[in-house]
Amino acid sequence: MASKSQVVKGGGLIAAAMLLAIPFITDHEGESLKAYQDVGGVYTICHGETSGVKAEQVATKEACDALTKSRVGQFMAQVHALHKVELSPATLAAHTSMAYNIGIAAYARSTTLRLTNAGNIAAGCRAMANWYTAGGKDCRVRSNNCYGLINRRNDEIALCLAGLK
Repeated sequence: MASKSQVVKGGGLIAAAMLLAIPFITDHEGESLKAYQDVGGVYTICHGETSGVKAEQVATKEACDALTKSRVGQFMAQVHALHKVELSPATLAAHTSMAYNIGIAAYARSTTLRLTNAGNIAAGCRAMANWYTAGGKDCRVRSNNCYGLINRRNDEIALCLAGLK
């Protein structure tokens, strides 16, 4: 297996993970060309973008696609830099999706990262299930209208574990 520095230098891991992460994230985030408030009251546009979004902001599909590609790349670089162990493209894509959803600071403090860096990658994947709230609501409770987050976590766990096979 190539070392982390070799993979980054060659870009193979990142390129392969990006091919998985972008459609995975856009499928789970959905697309809105007009800003809206998410379940936590945060203005959101495109495929889950929250940074600097204003109430009446609009975007084109092309602008959203370009922004998402750029932001996923930024998140993936940050996630990759936090890892002390080598990950497969699928596992890195799953970790990037989680970080994109919860934020890099929360990801950096997560049990998912801690277990992964300790070498227990499978347990790190399963620990993604611990992130089940949005806007203070328990998304395991269907009446809270955020159950899509549970589906996303289950899909992230499946993608993460698939990378271990």
